[in-house]
Amino acid sequence: MKRINKICITVFCTFAVTTGVITCGWESNKALGEDSKILQVQKSTPTGSLMRIISSHTAKMFDAIMIGDFNAVARESNEVTKASKVIMRMFFPKKGEIDDWFKETGKDPNDPEAVKAMKEEFEKYTKAVIDAANRITEASGNKNIVEAYENFDAMVRNACFACHKVSRLKWPKK
Repeated sequence: MKRINKICITVFCTFAVTTGVITCGWESNKALGEDSKILQVQKSTPTGSLMRIISSHTAKMFDAIMIGDFNAVARESNEVTKASKVIMRMFFPKKGEIDDWFKETGKDPNDPEAVKAMKEEFEKYTKAVIDAANRITEASGNKNIVEAYENFDAMVRNACFACHKVSRLKWPKK
């Protein structure tokens, strides 16, 4: 008798959970909130993908710095350098066609002066990232983790954040 009761309770619980999952599963993008609004929509673009690649290597570089893995620090900083060189070709192709990302800066993509000014800004920040990554690689080669971290911090503050502050329409204030 106890066994039959346990089976009945198990079947009932399984039925209730399955019904709940099926009912709520269809609206899972709302996280069970009826009047929720979408806070961020991220569309995939080649430039966005490239920025995520740089971000990924930067995160791996930071992890390697924190554990003192000099080889990984050098490897990841070299990857950041490679991706940074690609980013200029991606954002400002030689054909002169500007991608949709430029509209997100709030500037007119058909204004050659605005494009030229933005290109000069990107070149400045890209050079800063490449120079900092090279200094990080050099510090790793010298087995100086403190110097590697200081160069990493300078890169993120003086190149990454500074560039995003200039090139993104919505960037948080202090």
